[in-house]
Amino acid sequence: MALRREGALLLLLLLPSWGWLAGRGRAADAPDSQPERCPLPVAGYPEDRAGGLVVGSHVFPAQLRFAFEVEGERLHLDLAQNRELMMMGSSELTYYLPNGTRTVHPNNPEGNCCYRGSIQGYPDSWANVCVCSGLSGLLTVSQFRSYSLESTPDGQMRVYRLEGMKPVTGMCRQFHPQPQPKERVKREAEAERGYVELVIVVDHAEFKLVPNLNRTQTRILEIASHMDGFYRMLGLRVALVGAEVWNNGNRVSTDGTAKEILQRFLEWRQKDLLPRIPHDNVQLIVGPPFPAGVIGVSTQGSICSKCSGGISMGHSVSSLIMASTLSHQLGHNLGLAHDSDGCGCNSSIRPPSRKCIMDAPTGIMPGLSFSTCSQQRFQQILQRNQVSCLLDQPEPARLVKSHCGNRLVESGEECDCGLFLECTDPCCNATTCKLVPGAQCATGQPCCHQCKLLNAGHTCRAVRDECDLPEFCDGTSPHCPSNLYKQDGTLCEGGKAMCHGGICPTYSGQCQARWGPEAVPVSEGCVASLNQRGDARGNCGQHLNGSYISCAKSDVQCGQLQCERRRNGSVRTSNCLRDALRIVVATDVVDEAGMSPGTKCGPNKVCINQRCQDVSSIKFPVCQCSGHGVCNNKGHCHCEPGWAPPHCQTGGLGGSADSGPPAPQEASRATSTALVVISLLLAALLVVGLCSAKRLGLHKRLCQFGKGTSCQYRAEPESQVQFLHPAERIT
Repeated sequence: MALRREGALLLLLLLPSWGWLAGRGRAADAPDSQPERCPLPVAGYPEDRAGGLVVGSHVFPAQLRFAFEVEGERLHLDLAQNRELMMMGSSELTYYLPNGTRTVHPNNPEGNCCYRGSIQGYPDSWANVCVCSGLSGLLTVSQFRSYSLESTPDGQMRVYRLEGMKPVTGMCRQFHPQPQPKERVKREAEAERGYVELVIVVDHAEFKLVPNLNRTQTRILEIASHMDGFYRMLGLRVALVGAEVWNNGNRVSTDGTAKEILQRFLEWRQKDLLPRIPHDNVQLIVGPPFPAGVIGVSTQGSICSKCSGGISMGHSVSSLIMASTLSHQLGHNLGLAHDSDGCGCNSSIRPPSRKCIMDAPTGIMPGLSFSTCSQQRFQQILQRNQVSCLLDQPEPARLVKSHCGNRLVESGEECDCGLFLECTDPCCNATTCKLVPGAQCATGQPCCHQCKLLNAGHTCRAVRDECDLPEFCDGTSPHCPSNLYKQDGTLCEGGKAMCHGGICPTYSGQCQARWGPEAVPVSEGCVASLNQRGDARGNCGQHLNGSYISCAKSDVQCGQLQCERRRNGSVRTSNCLRDALRIVVATDVVDEAGMSPGTKCGPNKVCINQRCQDVSSIKFPVCQCSGHGVCNNKGHCHCEPGWAPPHCQTGGLGGSADSGPPAPQEASRATSTALVVISLLLAALLVVGLCSAKRLGLHKRLCQFGKGTSCQYRAEPESQVQFLHPAERIT
C-alpha cells in the first residue's frame, strides 16, 4: 500500500525481500542477523476524510480516515495530526554548507504528516502513524495484537506482526556524569503532566547512507512521533523542538569509545546547541562504524542538567525500531534502569509487547512499551522531585499552529481533551475546545473538580521533599502556581545536608536512589583513598581530553559517589583493603556517578562542581522572615501557619506571595496539630521529670539502708540521710 500524489491508497502485494537494506550498508542487516519477519498481505481503501482532503492534494489534513485490510479483516483508522509533537521551527532541519555555514532546510510544504488515533470498533486500540512518504507506524488493535507498518524507499509498505520483529543485538551503555546544577528556567505548569523538549541530531556517516535532506527530515519526524507515543504511558509527552544533520562533516569527532564520543557530544551541546535551541534532551544517531557490541550510550539520571543526552547507533532503517532505541536512551536520562526478569509489559499498557523498552538489548523484538517496573520507578523519581523541569507545558507561542484536539490549551481555546473519539472530559466540548455550559474549568486541571474551580487555599501540589514547598489554588484559576521550593543552602536532614534545587542531597540518600535501599556510603577513609586515585573508580571529574582528575584532599567528599552493600547483588561493592578493587555493576554500565550539588562536605561547606566550597561563598538572595518562615527559590518568605507574607511579622494563614495562602481550615488544622504536638511533648517531659525525681528519692532511701553497690548517695558516718518518714533521722 502506498500514498501516491496522483491517487489514493493502492493495493500492493508485499514481498519478503530485504535486499534494499543492503544499499544502506547496514552491518546490522547482514544475513546472519537479518530481521526474521514475515510480511502480511495488505489492501488499502480510500475513505472519506475529515478536513477536506482531496485526492492528489499535497497538503496533509488536520484529520484523516482510511481503511486497510490485514489478515482477512478490514481495519478503519480515525486519525488526527499530532500537533503536540512539532514545535515552532521543529519541522525545519538545520544543516551545514561546505564552508561550515549553518543554514536551515525549509519546513515540509505539505505540513505535519504524523498522526495519532484509534481503530473503529476496538475501544482499547491505539495508532501512531506517519504518512510523510508512504505509511509507517504502529497499530495496536488489542492487548496481544499489534502491527508494525514500514514504508520502503520505493514507496511500498510492509506490515508485520510484532511477534516476528528481531533487531540487531548489542549493548547499551550508561554514563553517570557529574551532576550539573539544574539551571533550567521553569515554565508555568499548565497541568501535572511532563513534557520533554527533544532535539535529534544525525551524524555525517548516518546521513551518507541516504544523502537526502527531505528523507532525513521525514525520518527524524517519524522517530520523534513514535517516541511520543511510547512515553504517553508514563504521563510524558515528547515534543520535537529541533532537528539537525551533519551533512558536511561531523561537528565532533566520532572516533574512540562510545563514552568518549558521548563526552564530546555533550560538550558540543553545552557550547553550541543549548544557546541556539532551549531543550531538555538531545539524542545523536551515529552511522557506522560504531564501537563494537554497543548500540547506545547515555547519561544516567541527567535530565534537567547540561549532560542530558545520549547516542544511538543507526542500526535499522525502521523508524519504529530506532524510536525504541532512542526511547531507551532517553529512559536512562530520566533515571530509569534496565528491567529485571520480573518486569512485564503484557498488561493494560498501550501499546503492549512481549519486550519492554527498558529491557537490556538481547536481540529479540524491540521494546514498544514500558514495563510496570519502569512506571513505578518513574513515579518514585517524580515524588523525589528529580524531574521538576519537565512538569510543565511548552509555551503555546512555540507551537507550530493552534489546533483543537491536540490536548494543548492554546490561544482561543478554553480546554482541549483530544480527539472526539478519545475525549472523556464531561467539562469540555471536543469539537469546539470550549467549556460546556455551566463548567468553570476542565477535568485534569489541578484546581478543578467536577467542572468547578476549587476554593482558594486548596493544596494543588503537595510537598514532595523536605526541601519542597506546597502550592495552593487561588480560587480564580484552574492552574497551580509554578513549582516552589526552599532556597538553596537551607539546612535539611537535621543539619546533615543543604537543600539544592528542591532536593535534600544526602550521601546515603544518593546511594539508595542509585543502587537501592541496601546501599550505604563507604567509610570516609575509603572515600578519600578512592577519589584520590584519579581514575574511573574514583575521581573529581574529567579534563576535556577525557583524562580523570584526582580529588584534592579537601574535595574527596565531593568526588565520585562511593557506596557499598554487604549482600550479594549487581550493585557497587567497594573494599578498600584489596588492591584490585572492582566495581560490580551490570556489564553495560559505565559508572561515573558524581556527587549531587549541595551535598554537605563539612561544617558550613557544600559540594559545588565537585569542589567542597564554603556556603558563605555562594550568593543567595536575602529575605527576612522574622523567624517564622523560610526563603523560597524566588527569594520570598514562605511563612509558617499563623503568619502572613511578605515578612511573616503579622498574623495570617501562612504561605507566600508566590504559592498563595492555604485554606483557613488547613492553616488552623496545622496550627492545632502543632499545639497538640507541643502539649504532648510538655506532658511527656513533665511525666519523665516526676518519675526521675521519684526514682531519685527512692534511690537515696535504698542507699541509706546500704542496698546496692553503686550508690552515689550512700550515707557517710557523719552525714544526715532522710528516711521514708521525715520524723526519723540519724544524727
